[in-house]
Amino acid sequence: MKNHSNKGYIYVFVSGCLWGTMGLFINLLGSYGASGATIVFFRMASAALWIIPVMLFLGGTKLFRIDGKGLLLCAVLGVVCQAMFNYAYTEAIGSIGAATAAVLLYTSPIFVCIMSRIIFKEKIGANKIAGLAVNIAGCALTVTGGNFDTVDFLGYGVLIGIAAGFLYSLMTIFGTIAKDYDTTTVTFYSFLFASLTMAVIAKPWLEIGDLCSAGFMAGAFAYGLITAVVAYFIYMKGLSMNLETSKVPVIASVETVVAAIIGFVILQEDFSLWKLAGIVLVLASIAIMNLGGQRQK
Repeated sequence: MKNHSNKGYIYVFVSGCLWGTMGLFINLLGSYGASGATIVFFRMASAALWIIPVMLFLGGTKLFRIDGKGLLLCAVLGVVCQAMFNYAYTEAIGSIGAATAAVLLYTSPIFVCIMSRIIFKEKIGANKIAGLAVNIAGCALTVTGGNFDTVDFLGYGVLIGIAAGFLYSLMTIFGTIAKDYDTTTVTFYSFLFASLTMAVIAKPWLEIGDLCSAGFMAGAFAYGLITAVVAYFIYMKGLSMNLETSKVPVIASVETVVAAIIGFVILQEDFSLWKLAGIVLVLASIAIMNLGGQRQK
């Protein structure tokens, strides 16, 4: 069981690394003139399309069968944890800026820790509290570079930013509840519900005429494949391995480290010692969580 759980945490770590590439794709697709909501739609829709041939190859039409409870869980994962989360996060960025929105987003481990205690009866020890504190500090430094002048914790933007963090945290909770269902089936239906919801929100048909180029479509399908299909399939696979739910978002926060490195190396974004310190703290928080878990075992 110990090795099985460790493998699950590795899956979560890898999925976090893949999510860290999202900024690269968003910059690419945005350069074609696509709005944020439309980019989210194409990510969800292309992911759902990618999974269909995979499901047919792995198990045929039987993988599309799911009971009512499973379909309801997929609907929650797709509508709430994917579509509504992306919408809330986009609203937060527009209201209070990317830096503040990102800081508020990474309050999600706190929500996961509290809900894991209530729902799954997980213990909250000193190592988890320390890991959470170090993780939040690390994420804040990584996304702001130590410059908090642009951070604005006032008004509607803060509320919607905290809401985004909460909705983001629900992915781990409901993903854990859905672990008894086939990972591929859950991933497909969650993206199907997410793409239908985002179609209503984004109305992509208003932009499709201007975006229908080979470069944009290739980028959109690559975005869906790498950051949605592969990342979420690995993530859900990890959640199915009886992990401590409260540890999962801290380990997945390696996303901020990868995003910062890509931003500096590829997107020519500024890098500072504060960002480096943030990266070190994020990695340290992951170590604190896992070392604490080994002591408990």
